[in-house]
Amino acid sequence: MLQTLRITTFFLAIGILPGAAQATDKVEAGFVFDHVTVIPMTRDIAQADMSVVVGGGKIIAIVKGTQSNRYPHARHIDGRGKFLMPGLSDMHVHLRMPPQDFFDLNLASGVTTVFNMGMADGDGKIDHLALRASIEAGTMDGPRYLVSGPQLESFMFKSVKDVDAILQENGERHYDAVKIHGDLPPDIYNALITGARQRGFRIRGHGQHMMPLAQTLRMDCVEHIEELLYISRDSSFGQEAKFGVEENGNINNYLTAYYHNISHLEDHEYRAEIVKDIAGSGVYWDPTLIIYSMIPTYVSDDSFAELAHDPRLKYLPESMRRESLDKDKNEYRSGLVPVFSTFLKSVGDPSSLKDHFDHNIDILLTLIRELHEAGVPLLVGSDAFGALTPGFAQHQEMELLVKAGLTPFQTLQAATVNSARYLGEFDEAGTIEVGKRADFILLGANPLTDIHNAEDVQGVFTHGKWHSAEELRMRLARVAKDAAEN
Repeated sequence: MLQTLRITTFFLAIGILPGAAQATDKVEAGFVFDHVTVIPMTRDIAQADMSVVVGGGKIIAIVKGTQSNRYPHARHIDGRGKFLMPGLSDMHVHLRMPPQDFFDLNLASGVTTVFNMGMADGDGKIDHLALRASIEAGTMDGPRYLVSGPQLESFMFKSVKDVDAILQENGERHYDAVKIHGDLPPDIYNALITGARQRGFRIRGHGQHMMPLAQTLRMDCVEHIEELLYISRDSSFGQEAKFGVEENGNINNYLTAYYHNISHLEDHEYRAEIVKDIAGSGVYWDPTLIIYSMIPTYVSDDSFAELAHDPRLKYLPESMRRESLDKDKNEYRSGLVPVFSTFLKSVGDPSSLKDHFDHNIDILLTLIRELHEAGVPLLVGSDAFGALTPGFAQHQEMELLVKAGLTPFQTLQAATVNSARYLGEFDEAGTIEVGKRADFILLGANPLTDIHNAEDVQGVFTHGKWHSAEELRMRLARVAKDAAEN
């Protein structure tokens, strides 16, 4: 019934049903985006020649374009030929550059919410909670900045008693999620999950490789689709890798377990059981496949050399760009190549490293499609690192979701509707509807017909501010200049 009322209200507002075109006369209109095509994200539709009216930080009306003259005192933005849709959310970022540069790159890419998953980003020189407060207060321009607590590792806990102190800190500092990063002892993990649930905290993180998959699925969001390469439904992966048994671990045991697990994931029936487990848990999954999909590029001499010509890299600080493009300093080339080359030879696998990782990516793309088809809510996160540029990486990730088999609409849902649902704010965000937060972007072409069109950002409205296409270009130019000097 409630959903029916909401849909009816929406159609009343845009003038399809008889009735008032304005949701309320009590809030004064501050902005009107005239003659736009609205992509409401309520369903796979585009409503041509509409005007979206903003007041008090919310959408107060959606009317036919011909009716926008009802708001003579508002600032009118000409949206002819433009497409208006909710702002995008990058649900897994790391701040590895000057904060304003990072924020501007995201704004220019239409990303209006980011979720930082590393409190240690910036080597302790960045106060992430202060950044969050500055964005909220409007004293700094950027996407909404959500922050997870410290990345939790086993060495941080001497006993179960330490769990309460960690959770208390998360509560006192109002972190937006508890983040589990490393493999934890079962009693510590259980106490964290139980305690976080009791306190109403979100809890997200990496898979728990030494335990059965069901334990990982007790979190409310799992990061990285490649985690499934290192988790088994039972405890066999951890047992074969001998986690916690050998001091400092043994890379050959780990890689052997990983290699065998890949063969399991190639089996459709086994994969179906994995997908069924995940779908039945209610967990969200943030694939961040773009970061893993760069590995074949890094390990191939030819494709690695081509990276230097990627125009997006001009926005990365020179020091970061130089290290990422140095064949000896790039940590994927220096770390993965010798270890994996030796291991593949030891098991008689003739595959090149590029072919090996490309094969894994094919499996992961299949898993993404199957998870989506099973109803698992996916998020969009970039985890941009190395030769990936914040903001731009969001679109590269969405392109991969389409490659996996999602439609452009379904992909955009992951970047808007699903993130709003995960954050518990779907009543106020995630779609273009009357009463929802005025947080949206203007695009130069229809992203429902081609996901690449979501990159054509012609303006951003967020935190009560309008950022025009010209302003966004100026911000990008400033970032490029700043990057060249750092």
